[in-house]
Amino acid sequence: MASEEDDIKFVSKLDEESKKKAKRELNELNDTDRILAVQSFRQWILQQKWLKTPTDFSFLLKFLRARKFSQLEARKTLENYWTCKTKTPDWFRNVDPSEPAIQEILKTGFYIIPKQLDKYGRRVVIEKLARLDLNDVKKKWGVANLYRVIALVCDWAMRDENVQVNGLVVFVDNTDITMNHMLTLFGQENGKRLMQFWQNSMPARVKGLHLYNEPIFYDAMYALISPLMKQKLKDRMFLHGNSLTKVYDEIGMSALPDEYLPDGYEGPRVGTQESIVDEMIEDMMSPEFREYIKDLSCEKYRVDLKERKEDDTPTESFRKLNVE
Repeated sequence: MASEEDDIKFVSKLDEESKKKAKRELNELNDTDRILAVQSFRQWILQQKWLKTPTDFSFLLKFLRARKFSQLEARKTLENYWTCKTKTPDWFRNVDPSEPAIQEILKTGFYIIPKQLDKYGRRVVIEKLARLDLNDVKKKWGVANLYRVIALVCDWAMRDENVQVNGLVVFVDNTDITMNHMLTLFGQENGKRLMQFWQNSMPARVKGLHLYNEPIFYDAMYALISPLMKQKLKDRMFLHGNSLTKVYDEIGMSALPDEYLPDGYEGPRVGTQESIVDEMIEDMMSPEFREYIKDLSCEKYRVDLKERKEDDTPTESFRKLNVE
């Protein structure tokens, strides 16, 4: 088995209920099993000359968790992850949270993830495209920087063990959205690339997609997006109209910004959208995370598309590592 020094040093920060869920739903049976699974995954990686990736324990573990410890599926997702980043360098290379354009786009609050968990222990991705001034997107920042921010936020969130085990739920607020917003994000090849990253490359378990305040042009919007969606995601998509009551039933209130809470609410709060953005930026600007994301987005990690051969695709999973 291919081992590294930090393999036995890993200590899970999950609460007891999440540990039980990891065992029950993800096949993460025990510490020994987890170590052996990561080492088997790493051993396969080191045999692939076409694949350059970090091999530290925490990085590999999130891919295994995302695919319920199937070695085969974890390999596919890891390959997709680096293929996507190799083919679209303007979205993924040389990312630094301190860049002015990234800071300004983050501060719009169009794409935020509060740290607090929803009623099912999941992190909530809150997307509101109408917060974006399209003149700024097209003339000041460039559309590619929009995707760089989305990828940055996703890589940031996926380091959280709660996300790895309990998953993500997406809340899309369509208030004041225009068709131009949709065409900017999902038009031409950009939408296809974004959905490929979200559905095939990102080591995440997306447990629900909740749409609020759908616009009058929803049918046209859905026609644009639906061909890019897998059936599993379609099955987990819910339309709530202009009723936040339904959103509260599905997600709860504790993980939603103040702007979405009813008058008189006295329960736990995550704060305003602005305060959530400030908290995200503060966390991303920590020396530890900046070093992590700058390393992750450097050119040494990639898929060598010329060396990659179709017959290198793994044909079976050796997930079962049951060690008493």
